[in-house]
Amino acid sequence: MSRKPDDPEGIVDGGRAYDPAAVTNAQENHAKGRRSSGGPLLLPLSLLLAACTSARPAGAPSLSPPSAPAAPAARPAPALPGRAPSVASLSLREKAGQVVMVGSRGIYRAEDDPEYLDLARLVSEEGIGGVIWFLSTPLETADLNHRLAAKAKLPLLVAADLEAGPGMRFPDLVSGPSAMAVAAAGDLDLAERRARATAEAARALGIHVVFAPVADVNNNPDNPVINVRSFGEEPDAVGRFVAATVKGLQSGGVVATLKHFPGHGDTATDSHRSLPVLAFDRARLDAVELVPFRAGLRAGARSVMTGHLAVPALDATPVPVLANAPRTHDFTEDVTEVEAKGTLPATLSHALTTKLLREELGFDGLVFTDAMTMGGVVAHFETGEAAVRVLAAGGDVVLMPPDAKVAIAAIVEAVKGGRLPEARLDQAVGRLLAEKERLGLFREKELPLQEIARRAGTLAQKGTEEEVARRGLTLVREVEGAIPFRSGGRLLALAIHDERTAVAVDGTLQAELKKRAGSVDYVRLDPTSCSGEGAVVAGKAGAADAVLVALFVRPRSGRGTIEIPAEGKAAIAALLASGKPVVAVSFGSPYLLRDVPELPTYLCGYGHQGLVQSAAARALYGEAPIEGRLPVTIPGIAPRGTGLRKEAVK
Repeated sequence: MSRKPDDPEGIVDGGRAYDPAAVTNAQENHAKGRRSSGGPLLLPLSLLLAACTSARPAGAPSLSPPSAPAAPAARPAPALPGRAPSVASLSLREKAGQVVMVGSRGIYRAEDDPEYLDLARLVSEEGIGGVIWFLSTPLETADLNHRLAAKAKLPLLVAADLEAGPGMRFPDLVSGPSAMAVAAAGDLDLAERRARATAEAARALGIHVVFAPVADVNNNPDNPVINVRSFGEEPDAVGRFVAATVKGLQSGGVVATLKHFPGHGDTATDSHRSLPVLAFDRARLDAVELVPFRAGLRAGARSVMTGHLAVPALDATPVPVLANAPRTHDFTEDVTEVEAKGTLPATLSHALTTKLLREELGFDGLVFTDAMTMGGVVAHFETGEAAVRVLAAGGDVVLMPPDAKVAIAAIVEAVKGGRLPEARLDQAVGRLLAEKERLGLFREKELPLQEIARRAGTLAQKGTEEEVARRGLTLVREVEGAIPFRSGGRLLALAIHDERTAVAVDGTLQAELKKRAGSVDYVRLDPTSCSGEGAVVAGKAGAADAVLVALFVRPRSGRGTIEIPAEGKAAIAALLASGKPVVAVSFGSPYLLRDVPELPTYLCGYGHQGLVQSAAARALYGEAPIEGRLPVTIPGIAPRGTGLRKEAVK
């Protein structure tokens, strides 16, 4: 938790500050055995009540902080119900396991499924502290949470990336546009309500930590990975929306996480692929990047995610480049860019994590790393070495190391060899146990699984996301009379995608247009389209009353670029030359207008989700107002705050 200047006792977030001594003396209600998994499938009620080295390398420097205290000699206290065990009651290996969190998908897994068995062994044998779920289904995730909890000595901390609502990782639930749409709507209450709705759905699934909000200031139009995930380019405005989101998430019963410290907004490098180097001095960081993080801490955020981001002005320690770096799902074989002159990223830097975040900003809550499979770290450090450095830097949770067993073993050996003070590990474990206890994870009461259907994916939650999608729509420019389209007219719709998928993501848009137009000639182009297809599309414009260009070009982690495919650009140029009125809608990056500045009418939706497609179709036909304003500048075209208001006419 952050300690507010007017709160010298550090009593924030529920009236209880983090107290290492209290955690060390906390009582254990979990016996050495495992919890029973018999009976009907149940969820812990507490989830709903919560609102590669095995030794020090030759010549390696000690990673101990300058004045690390000796490990305390704590005595385990008698067990009491509902309390965390004392840190002193855990073995060294158990403590090392607690600070590791692995990733998986919450889908159906049979008991003999190899991936399930691997995950179950990490829980039961390695004692990992938590799991982060990626693309998943709600009931299967709840089932896996239950089954894994039954194998765990200590409760698991469960996390998910839900920046754009529950549907971001659980497609069966509702998903709206990215954070930039919330900022475009300009309503802090809406931001808080959306976050609370997300938290309530997450809590029903058994998720305790939501890795949101994004506190990055996206003031670089060439940023390939943050982009619309940010609330915008103006630090104070971003900070206000970050604070509102923190309040909403935590009032809904989950832990909010500020990311990606100290700020991933002003870089053209994707840290999934390579190590971004932020060439800023401390004054610049204070004026821009750190502003939203301070706002989020003041709002009571209980966790922060550090990024694989180098800031030489604060830590000039050079990083090596591995000759044969392991390849991961992030750092794939097609990634060739490796930063040869990088310095220690924030995830591994004592200067950034401890001195800046903890000491100067006063944060004493949980510090997660960004995924340790990302190119910003795996290109420079082996799995075990990186895990040890995370803890030495002041981090608490090693998120998704390439090999969890190797990471745990390296932490154990670093403590045994004196390279990592056990007191530092104890501090991290203490924070984890305190948060698990605060969330009520040591309670034994359970609730029937059917509660999920009452609490997740509700009409109220969908209504909130629909409101974000509708109110965030931003009309950057318009040729007079281009909008609304005439109902019953002939429409040529060109959907340009930046990837080819087995299932088209624009199905909702196509269906909504067909409801309103007399006829729709719907054409898709993507990077695999052949030369000349764009000209063929343009040849159809003569028979149309209006032409719509739908741009499904958006930021994706690990891609490294955001650009309209060449044949898509050619098609747009040909359509503009046809003389027909052309209306473009970006269902992704607002900056695409830089690539085709000749587009006369341009609408931003800040997301490709079905709710955004529906909202755009209604707006295009005059059934709903358009009232959003740009949270960013489109260089040379439109300043921040641009937005033409259109009233509904139907």
